[in-house]
Amino acid sequence: MTLIVEKHVPVAMRDGVTLSGDVYRPSAGEPRSTVLIRTPYCKDDPAHANTWINVLRAVESGWAVVVQDVRGRFRSEGDFVPFVNEADDGVDTIQWVRGQPWSDGKVGMVGGSYVGISQWLAAAKNPEGLIGIVPAVTADDVHSGWLYEDDNVVLGFLAHWVSILLASAGMDENSRPRIAGLERNVAEGKIRTFHQLIEEAGEFAPYLRDWRDRSRSLVDPELAGHVEVPAFVIGGWFDIFLPGTVASFVRREAMGARSRHDRLLIGPWAHGLMGGWFPARFFGPASSFDSLDPTSLQLGWLEEIRDGRNHADHPVSVFSMGADEWRCFSSWPPDDARRMQLQLRSSTPDRAKTSADTYGVLSLEPPVPTIGGRTFFPGYKVGANSGPRMVDALSARHDVQTFVSDPLFEDVEILGSVTCSLKVAATGPTPVVIKLATLDDNGSSELLCEGSSYSSGDGGSGKPITVDLGSTAIRLSKGTRLCAYLASSDFPRLEDGPRTSLEVFHGEGGPVLELDVLRLG
Repeated sequence: MTLIVEKHVPVAMRDGVTLSGDVYRPSAGEPRSTVLIRTPYCKDDPAHANTWINVLRAVESGWAVVVQDVRGRFRSEGDFVPFVNEADDGVDTIQWVRGQPWSDGKVGMVGGSYVGISQWLAAAKNPEGLIGIVPAVTADDVHSGWLYEDDNVVLGFLAHWVSILLASAGMDENSRPRIAGLERNVAEGKIRTFHQLIEEAGEFAPYLRDWRDRSRSLVDPELAGHVEVPAFVIGGWFDIFLPGTVASFVRREAMGARSRHDRLLIGPWAHGLMGGWFPARFFGPASSFDSLDPTSLQLGWLEEIRDGRNHADHPVSVFSMGADEWRCFSSWPPDDARRMQLQLRSSTPDRAKTSADTYGVLSLEPPVPTIGGRTFFPGYKVGANSGPRMVDALSARHDVQTFVSDPLFEDVEILGSVTCSLKVAATGPTPVVIKLATLDDNGSSELLCEGSSYSSGDGGSGKPITVDLGSTAIRLSKGTRLCAYLASSDFPRLEDGPRTSLEVFHGEGGPVLELDVLRLG
């Protein structure tokens, strides 16, 4: 096959700004359907252009591919303001594709992270010709999916992501040290809050202030529910966007927008690390995204829609850790899953007991350090900080309270959401952070999932809260115990804003885990 590559093709937007794209297409034959990738990470970088599909293989399969720099990035004109222009610019680009002589008028969008949310934004406008989207490792809700976990700012991710955006934009020699200092100052604890990050980034990232002031109105929080075309949602159990990824899929069914072609795929992956291999754990060769042949997987799905072929009977595919195998279901959580409650008890009652009814969780300097989990820090491509890590050292800290369950009386598979309900008292505003781990007979604990809530302060009287720990899939053997670490900080994953000591009530039974499980007998 002979193919044509057209570089730096201008595409005019409705307001006169011109964006730049590269077109890859067969040199002969009838008009083709098109895969569209809109990226802020440079269309001319093969690593980014081929992250989710192999461009040349897509052309060999009969597709045209357009890779475009979004507004204000690299060869495209305009100012880059994250999220703001992607809906209209995406629609205008789709219309441009449909008008080309090599196009048959049908367009599918693919890509992850920011490239993923740009798909949700454009698709919510329901442009003519768009047949489906494949938003990967992303969230459709900017406030709760990108910037905050409950009301806690995900500071480490924001600092690293903004630094990547700024460094790749071609800073001059005088600006580079200041940009490099953003991440370093977070890591060293010199920048601990969103406000400090905003002030330090200054004119280089003016959008940060806007995110703080109106994050709830930047993007419709129910965006995925307004998309009429099918969506193939891809996520990772240790990806920073996991809660938002799952929420976008579930939201579509709740709002009556789910298509018979919708699919959900979640593997044991972190952001930028799709091999299933972490420093502390390897989930086997089948866990790699590459083992699924992503190019054929996504193109096959788009062709299924385009050609009117039958949809999958089991649209949900998740990798079950522990079993280290893929499982397929018709819904998420699975229809057969049942909600199970596990009572937790303090494992350090003498040290932590403050009264007949409460255990204390101190607020100390420095804050509790982030260990593994859903992180996106420097070294993310080798899993230096993310994923399943041993966290039993947390139990030795006086600002961490440890709770454990009784041993499981049967084999189970957690398949769905995990929450922890408890009653806490706080004299002032403070995060409530919970990390859930598996606990073996030797006292070693491996992080499974995590989450946080925020207490506005109740004067010490106490109030019930529920902390969402996200979703997971893992097989646990009979006799396994689960361990929950409770703290009021998790830095630098979360900003170290106002915090105070907590008291956890146990007189009413103490913390309770709720999990979606299949009992295996």
